[in-house]
Amino acid sequence: MPPFIAQKLALARRQLQSARNNASQGDVETAANRAFLAAENAAAAAIAKSGRRARPVHAQIRTDFEDLCDRGLIPRTFRNLLTESYGLRLRADYGRRIHGGRTIPELTPGSVRKIIERVDRLIDIVTRTPNPRLRS
Repeated sequence: MPPFIAQKLALARRQLQSARNNASQGDVETAANRAFLAAENAAAAAIAKSGRRARPVHAQIRTDFEDLCDRGLIPRTFRNLLTESYGLRLRADYGRRIHGGRTIPELTPGSVRKIIERVDRLIDIVTRTPNPRLRS
């Protein structure tokens, strides 16, 4: 596995473990922040595995990741993961209730747990999929 992809996946795993630890201690704000970063790093690894350059810009990572989902290289059920986890991060970090004209869901232990579970599945998919294409 190329170093960039391995580093992004390792970072995503550490951030996800941090999210789990924070959530288990009742700190949903920090857990939401860590879960978003884990999702974004897993998405960057997926982009790189598809043969594209993962530019370090939130909006570009989201756009490129959504494109992978639209093309069927990542299961479409993950298409909104970055948007949803970013919304929870905004709620946690800044108390924002609206972003981009949309209401951000409540920050609850359940909503954070669901994001953590989805990020875990994404990391697993990106890790198990061979290079350079994610899904034939």
